[in-house]
Amino acid sequence: MKTKNNRLKGNTVFGFVVGLLGIACGLWLLIFLEKISGAEFVAFSFGFAVIGLIIAFAAEVQEFSIAGNGVKLKELRSEAEKTIEELKEARTVLFRILVEKSINNSGGFGSNNAVDERVDHFLNLVNDVEKFDVIDDLKSDLSRALNIIMVGQYNELCIIHKEPKKVGDDFSNSDKPHFLYIALNDEVIKLYKGNQTPVVDFDTKKSEIMGGLEAYSKLYAIKVKLDKLETDNA
Repeated sequence: MKTKNNRLKGNTVFGFVVGLLGIACGLWLLIFLEKISGAEFVAFSFGFAVIGLIIAFAAEVQEFSIAGNGVKLKELRSEAEKTIEELKEARTVLFRILVEKSINNSGGFGSNNAVDERVDHFLNLVNDVEKFDVIDDLKSDLSRALNIIMVGQYNELCIIHKEPKKVGDDFSNSDKPHFLYIALNDEVIKLYKGNQTPVVDFDTKKSEIMGGLEAYSKLYAIKVKLDKLETDNA
Protein backbone atom coordinates (compact mmCIF):
# COMPACT_ATOMS: atom_id res chain seq x y z
CA MET A 1 0.00 0.00 0.00
CA LYS A 2 2.85 2.33 0.88
CA THR A 3 4.51 1.61 -2.48
CA LYS A 4 1.22 2.28 -4.25
CA ASN A 5 0.71 5.58 -2.46
CA ASN A 6 4.28 6.63 -3.20
CA ARG A 7 3.77 5.82 -6.87
CA LEU A 8 0.53 7.80 -6.98
CA LYS A 9 2.21 10.71 -5.23
CA GLY A 10 5.17 10.54 -7.61
CA ASN A 11 2.94 10.61 -10.67
CA THR A 12 0.96 13.52 -9.28
CA VAL A 13 4.14 15.52 -8.65
CA PHE A 14 5.56 14.62 -12.06
CA GLY A 15 2.31 15.58 -13.78
CA PHE A 16 2.31 18.90 -11.93
CA VAL A 17 5.95 19.54 -12.90
CA VAL A 18 5.23 18.75 -16.58
CA GLY A 19 2.30 21.17 -16.63
CA LEU A 20 4.30 23.87 -14.84
CA LEU A 21 7.31 23.48 -17.13
CA GLY A 22 5.05 23.72 -20.17
CA ILE A 23 3.52 26.97 -18.94
CA ALA A 24 6.96 28.36 -18.01
CA CYS A 25 8.32 27.45 -21.44
CA GLY A 26 5.31 29.13 -23.04
CA LEU A 27 5.91 32.31 -21.05
CA TRP A 28 9.58 32.28 -22.09
CA LEU A 29 8.62 31.97 -25.77
CA LEU A 30 5.92 34.64 -25.43
CA ILE A 31 7.66 37.29 -23.33
CA PHE A 32 11.41 36.89 -23.80
CA LEU A 33 11.75 35.43 -27.30
CA GLU A 34 8.45 36.77 -28.71
CA LYS A 35 8.23 33.62 -30.85
CA ILE A 36 4.54 32.93 -30.21
CA SER A 37 1.37 35.00 -29.96
CA GLY A 38 -0.88 35.27 -26.94
CA ALA A 39 -3.33 32.77 -28.40
CA GLU A 40 -0.55 30.30 -29.20
CA PHE A 41 0.65 30.63 -25.60
CA VAL A 42 -2.87 29.81 -24.38
CA ALA A 43 -3.05 26.69 -26.56
CA PHE A 44 0.52 25.67 -25.65
CA SER A 45 -0.11 26.03 -21.89
CA PHE A 46 -3.50 24.34 -22.09
CA GLY A 47 -1.99 21.36 -23.90
CA PHE A 48 0.76 20.85 -21.32
CA ALA A 49 -1.73 21.25 -18.47
CA VAL A 50 -3.88 18.46 -19.93
CA ILE A 51 -0.80 16.26 -20.46
CA GLY A 52 0.20 16.87 -16.84
CA LEU A 53 -3.31 15.93 -15.75
CA ILE A 54 -3.16 12.65 -17.68
CA ILE A 55 0.23 11.80 -16.15
CA ALA A 56 -1.01 12.62 -12.66
CA PHE A 57 -3.98 10.27 -12.95
CA ALA A 58 -2.28 7.52 -14.98
CA ALA A 59 -1.29 5.45 -11.95
CA GLU A 60 -4.82 5.56 -10.55
CA VAL A 61 -6.17 4.09 -13.77
CA GLN A 62 -3.64 1.25 -13.60
CA GLU A 63 -4.45 0.46 -9.97
CA PHE A 64 -8.22 -0.02 -10.46
CA SER A 65 -9.57 -3.49 -9.78
CA ILE A 66 -11.57 -5.04 -12.61
CA ALA A 67 -14.75 -5.08 -10.54
CA GLY A 68 -14.47 -1.44 -9.59
CA ASN A 69 -13.35 -0.02 -12.91
CA GLY A 70 -16.72 1.45 -13.91
CA VAL A 71 -17.21 3.57 -10.79
CA LYS A 72 -13.60 4.62 -10.45
CA LEU A 73 -13.30 5.76 -14.06
CA LYS A 74 -16.49 7.77 -13.74
CA GLU A 75 -15.07 9.56 -10.69
CA LEU A 76 -11.78 10.19 -12.49
CA ARG A 77 -13.56 11.53 -15.56
CA SER A 78 -15.61 13.88 -13.41
CA GLU A 79 -12.47 15.23 -11.74
CA ALA A 80 -10.70 15.59 -15.10
CA GLU A 81 -13.66 17.45 -16.61
CA LYS A 82 -13.72 19.79 -13.62
CA THR A 83 -10.00 20.52 -14.04
CA ILE A 84 -10.40 21.12 -17.78
CA GLU A 85 -13.24 23.57 -17.09
CA GLU A 86 -10.97 25.42 -14.67
CA LEU A 87 -8.28 25.57 -17.36
CA LYS A 88 -10.82 26.97 -19.83
CA GLU A 89 -11.74 29.65 -17.30
CA ALA A 90 -8.05 30.49 -16.92
CA ARG A 91 -7.78 30.73 -20.72
CA THR A 92 -10.65 33.22 -20.78
CA VAL A 93 -8.97 35.29 -18.06
CA LEU A 94 -5.73 35.36 -20.05
CA PHE A 95 -7.56 36.50 -23.19
CA ARG A 96 -9.26 39.22 -21.14
CA ILE A 97 -5.83 40.49 -20.07
CA LEU A 98 -4.60 40.44 -23.69
CA VAL A 99 -7.68 42.41 -24.81
CA GLU A 100 -7.05 45.02 -22.11
CA LYS A 101 -3.41 45.33 -23.20
CA SER A 102 -4.38 45.69 -26.87
CA ILE A 103 -5.47 49.32 -26.36
CA ASN A 104 -1.99 50.43 -25.32
CA ASN A 105 0.22 52.32 -27.74
CA SER A 106 3.80 51.22 -28.24
CA GLY A 107 5.10 54.41 -26.66
CA GLY A 108 6.95 55.42 -29.82
CA PHE A 109 5.97 57.89 -32.51
CA GLY A 110 3.27 55.60 -33.90
CA SER A 111 2.81 54.68 -37.52
CA ASN A 112 3.62 57.06 -40.36
CA ASN A 113 0.64 55.99 -42.45
CA ALA A 114 -3.14 56.09 -42.11
CA VAL A 115 -3.43 52.94 -39.98
CA ASP A 116 -3.47 53.09 -36.17
CA GLU A 117 -0.55 51.02 -34.86
CA ARG A 118 -2.86 48.92 -32.65
CA VAL A 119 -5.21 47.74 -35.39
CA ASP A 120 -3.34 44.70 -36.77
CA HIS A 121 -2.67 43.23 -33.33
CA PHE A 122 -6.30 43.77 -32.28
CA LEU A 123 -7.64 42.13 -35.45
CA ASN A 124 -5.41 39.08 -34.88
CA LEU A 125 -6.51 38.93 -31.25
CA VAL A 126 -10.21 39.00 -32.18
CA ASN A 127 -9.57 36.22 -34.69
CA ASP A 128 -7.96 34.11 -31.94
CA VAL A 129 -10.82 34.85 -29.53
CA GLU A 130 -13.29 33.59 -32.15
CA LYS A 131 -11.14 30.53 -32.89
CA PHE A 132 -11.11 29.55 -29.20
CA ASP A 133 -14.86 30.26 -28.96
CA VAL A 134 -14.68 32.72 -26.04
CA ILE A 135 -16.17 35.74 -27.80
CA ASP A 136 -19.42 35.53 -25.80
CA ASP A 137 -17.48 35.69 -22.53
CA LEU A 138 -15.39 38.65 -23.72
CA LYS A 139 -17.87 40.69 -25.76
CA SER A 140 -18.07 43.57 -23.26
CA ASP A 141 -14.25 43.70 -22.95
CA LEU A 142 -13.89 43.56 -26.73
CA SER A 143 -16.49 46.31 -27.20
CA ARG A 144 -14.62 48.67 -24.86
CA ALA A 145 -11.27 48.01 -26.52
CA LEU A 146 -12.83 48.22 -29.98
CA ASN A 147 -14.28 51.67 -29.32
CA ILE A 148 -10.88 53.02 -28.27
CA ILE A 149 -9.08 51.56 -31.30
CA MET A 150 -11.90 52.49 -33.70
CA VAL A 151 -11.75 56.10 -32.53
CA GLY A 152 -8.00 56.08 -33.14
CA GLN A 153 -8.42 54.62 -36.62
CA TYR A 154 -11.34 56.91 -37.51
CA ASN A 155 -9.26 59.94 -36.53
CA GLU A 156 -6.45 58.73 -38.80
CA LEU A 157 -8.93 59.42 -41.63
CA CYS A 158 -9.82 62.99 -40.60
CA ILE A 159 -8.57 64.16 -43.99
CA ILE A 160 -11.79 62.62 -45.35
CA HIS A 161 -14.50 63.32 -42.76
CA LYS A 162 -13.12 66.38 -40.89
CA GLU A 163 -14.97 65.35 -37.70
CA PRO A 164 -12.70 63.61 -35.15
CA LYS A 165 -14.25 61.49 -32.41
CA LYS A 166 -13.45 61.03 -28.73
CA VAL A 167 -13.22 57.74 -26.84
CA GLY A 168 -16.73 56.72 -25.88
CA ASP A 169 -18.41 58.35 -28.88
CA ASP A 170 -20.87 56.16 -30.76
CA PHE A 171 -20.46 54.99 -34.34
CA SER A 172 -23.74 55.30 -36.21
CA ASN A 173 -24.85 54.28 -39.69
CA SER A 174 -23.51 57.59 -41.03
CA ASP A 175 -20.02 56.45 -39.97
CA LYS A 176 -20.10 53.34 -42.14
CA PRO A 177 -16.92 52.80 -44.21
CA HIS A 178 -19.07 53.01 -47.34
CA PHE A 179 -19.59 56.75 -46.87
CA LEU A 180 -15.89 57.40 -46.31
CA TYR A 181 -15.07 55.60 -49.56
CA ILE A 182 -17.62 57.80 -51.34
CA ALA A 183 -16.13 60.98 -49.84
CA LEU A 184 -12.60 60.08 -50.94
CA ASN A 185 -11.52 61.85 -54.13
CA ASP A 186 -8.34 63.09 -55.79
CA GLU A 187 -8.46 66.46 -54.03
CA VAL A 188 -8.61 64.79 -50.61
CA ILE A 189 -5.71 62.52 -51.53
CA LYS A 190 -3.61 65.51 -52.62
CA LEU A 191 -4.22 67.23 -49.27
CA TYR A 192 -3.02 64.17 -47.33
CA LYS A 193 0.55 64.79 -46.11
CA GLY A 194 0.56 67.95 -48.21
CA ASN A 195 3.26 69.63 -46.11
CA GLN A 196 5.50 66.62 -45.61
CA THR A 197 9.11 66.71 -46.74
CA PRO A 198 10.23 64.95 -48.85
CA VAL A 199 7.08 65.18 -50.95
CA VAL A 200 4.93 62.03 -50.98
CA ASP A 201 3.75 61.02 -54.45
CA PHE A 202 0.04 60.68 -55.26
CA ASP A 203 0.01 56.88 -55.60
CA THR A 204 1.69 56.42 -52.20
CA LYS A 205 -0.80 58.79 -50.58
CA LYS A 206 -3.73 56.94 -52.13
CA SER A 207 -2.33 53.56 -51.09
CA GLU A 208 -1.91 54.70 -47.47
CA ILE A 209 -5.42 56.16 -47.27
CA MET A 210 -6.93 53.02 -48.81
CA GLY A 211 -5.04 50.97 -46.23
CA GLY A 212 -6.55 53.13 -43.50
CA LEU A 213 -10.04 52.69 -44.94
CA GLU A 214 -9.56 48.92 -45.13
CA ALA A 215 -8.45 48.83 -41.48
CA TYR A 216 -11.47 50.91 -40.44
CA SER A 217 -13.78 48.63 -42.46
CA LYS A 218 -12.50 45.56 -40.60
CA LEU A 219 -13.00 47.25 -37.23
CA TYR A 220 -16.50 48.35 -38.22
CA ALA A 221 -17.32 44.75 -39.20
CA ILE A 222 -16.29 43.61 -35.71
CA LYS A 223 -18.54 46.30 -34.23
CA VAL A 224 -21.49 45.00 -36.26
CA LYS A 225 -20.77 41.44 -35.08
CA LEU A 226 -20.53 42.46 -31.40
CA ASP A 227 -23.71 44.55 -31.68
CA LYS A 228 -25.52 41.52 -33.11
CA LEU A 229 -24.28 39.34 -30.25
CA GLU A 230 -25.55 41.93 -27.76
CA THR A 231 -28.95 42.01 -29.46
CA ASP A 232 -29.23 38.21 -29.68
CA ASN A 233 -28.41 37.82 -25.97
CA ALA A 234 -30.68 40.63 -24.80
